[in-house]
Amino acid sequence: MTTRLKIGLQAIVLGKKYNVDEDRVLDAVAAAGYDALECVANDPVSFRRKLTSRRLVYAGAHTTPSKLTDVGELVAALHTMGAEDVCNSGLLDWNKRSPQDYRETIEILNQAGRKLRAEGIRLHYHNHDFEFEKSDAIGGKTGMDLLLEGLDPKAVDLCVDVGWVDKAGLDPVDFLLENADRVGYLHFKDYDDNGWAEIGTGKVDFAAVIRILPRLPGARWIILEQDVARIDPLDSLRISRNNLREKFGL
Repeated sequence: MTTRLKIGLQAIVLGKKYNVDEDRVLDAVAAAGYDALECVANDPVSFRRKLTSRRLVYAGAHTTPSKLTDVGELVAALHTMGAEDVCNSGLLDWNKRSPQDYRETIEILNQAGRKLRAEGIRLHYHNHDFEFEKSDAIGGKTGMDLLLEGLDPKAVDLCVDVGWVDKAGLDPVDFLLENADRVGYLHFKDYDDNGWAEIGTGKVDFAAVIRILPRLPGARWIILEQDVARIDPLDSLRISRNNLREKFGL
């Protein structure tokens, strides 16, 4: 299958063994067939130069609500890197998930998202599994219900992590189709009974997810993400990219 979406790598897979700006890492990412990296760029000018020399680009940044109260530095870095996307993970306090915590986070995200859109940058809310837990405190709704009700679609859309959706007990395809007009970014993640796994070796039905990609008109990137690698990270990122290509045609 062909897709208009480019495919990037989330640098979290490197863990503590490698730094994302090491030449051997960037060479491995390029050789594996990725188009881009999603990561922290400590020196945007130098890092962009390294990416360009390998025909890679910067897919975008990953941040948290507490760092979005002032977006000036983030905007400057993204403009320098030539990127137009930033993903947000979690609420203001990772361990606090009351309705009020959701409301406060939603307000911050909406304000930041509007400022970022004015700069040509899109903000995406990246889910984990906890957003899908039902709570009696909110009338049996989930945190995701609150996010979908409260987030301004013109300011913040969704980065759907299909692995976390699956771990939450939902069908990623159903969730994607139900929210097709709000999906702006995709994280492909897989897992098995022992933890996070390379794409195509775990429980996520990527064939089904990939079949419905044409029905997600606003999706901008597919980013492969593995929080922890059980083998050498450079081998892990290579296996995931090869599997996506050889098993699923991307």
